[in-house]
Amino acid sequence: MAVLVAALAAAQQINTPILVDLAHGEASKGLDFWVNSTANPLAISDFASLYILVPPGTSVDPLISRLNATKMATIISGDLSTVDLSQFKVIILGQPPKTLSDTELAALKKWFESGGKVLWCAADSDYPAQGSEESQAACNDVAEYLGAHIRLDYVSVEDSKHNARASYRVVGVVDPPPQLAFLGFMAQRVLFHGPGVIAVVLPNGTWVPATSPEVSKYYKNIFVIARTTENGVIVESRTSADKKGRDGKAHKAGDRGVFALMAVEFMPNNSVLILSGETPYGGYEPMVAPVYYGVRLEGPRFFRNLMLWATGNYRELSTMVAQSQALAQLASNVASLSDDLQSVKSEVAAVKGAVGGVQSDVVSLKNSVSQLSNQIGSVAGQINTVSSQVSALSQKVDQLSQQLNAAMAEASNARTVAFVGTALALIFAIAAAALAIRKR
Repeated sequence: MAVLVAALAAAQQINTPILVDLAHGEASKGLDFWVNSTANPLAISDFASLYILVPPGTSVDPLISRLNATKMATIISGDLSTVDLSQFKVIILGQPPKTLSDTELAALKKWFESGGKVLWCAADSDYPAQGSEESQAACNDVAEYLGAHIRLDYVSVEDSKHNARASYRVVGVVDPPPQLAFLGFMAQRVLFHGPGVIAVVLPNGTWVPATSPEVSKYYKNIFVIARTTENGVIVESRTSADKKGRDGKAHKAGDRGVFALMAVEFMPNNSVLILSGETPYGGYEPMVAPVYYGVRLEGPRFFRNLMLWATGNYRELSTMVAQSQALAQLASNVASLSDDLQSVKSEVAAVKGAVGGVQSDVVSLKNSVSQLSNQIGSVAGQINTVSSQVSALSQKVDQLSQQLNAAMAEASNARTVAFVGTALALIFAIAAAALAIRKR
């Protein structure tokens, strides 16, 4: 998509040819407002040339005749399979009440796939005043034939608060993604009178609202450009039950929330398909209306923005484009930083896990040390007990030793007395013997 934006910006064509289809029953209301710079200061006539395709052999209405006569537009007679489409960069079908023929679809596809083209198919709701559901069917045929995934669902959408004096006169909110933010340059409020709603076909064939988160899961090339507020509500005017219409495939009556009113799909060949639930010309009141029922709108500014972008003539949008690209780069940088932050977070988590393991080991070691300390305390207690017992035993040994010494002393004394006595007795015996000898 960034490549397409750059390519369109580089083109900067002057008076780029735009083809508007009236060959399938579309009305011409509002086409003069596109190119009349006197009535509309935001007219596209300063950068685009308007060509109007009408059915062959039919008279054109006064408005178209006047535009042709004043050279504000050029009439082409034929259909999409008989005219040279290669001269056009943009083709718009505004609520076609008739489907395209197979030859027209083939010609449109060949033109579209040549690359760098913008096709806008504008439809309506299932409200019968505009032909019920024919325009949805016609646009869906085109989208399917081109291999796109956006569709117009067969329902209506209203907004109970953001409207032009009636809930079905929806004032759409222009809310493109950042990379297409320039489409909302000075334009946030656009009339979608009795609009239809955009759906997306998922790879499995299921239809979902274009605002569903599932869309971005499968497709990176589909973006909602305009939406309701959160006060949107789905209404079904024609269903299979009354045999006058089709049932909604992604929405059902009573659904509430934000719903897509316009979406774009970027195709692989750098062409773009736009689908909308309201038309920029024809219809009951086209979306280019500057005011409706006293409610001021920014339809002319939004349409000019869209056509400037589609034709590659950015002009006043150049600053907005540069800002959008800068924002896109900033978003990319933020995403990169976010990835880096996530990587750091993962590393921190790993470190925390390791620290947690160490902490667990420390706790286990503390428990072991505590147990060992308790065991040491127990052994110390036992040692103290044994020491006390040894001390007591030592005291007893000392006592016994003292007693033994005393006993030995006594015994020694007794031996001495006995020896002395024996000696004395011996002396006395010798003395007696001596006396006896003398007496003889």
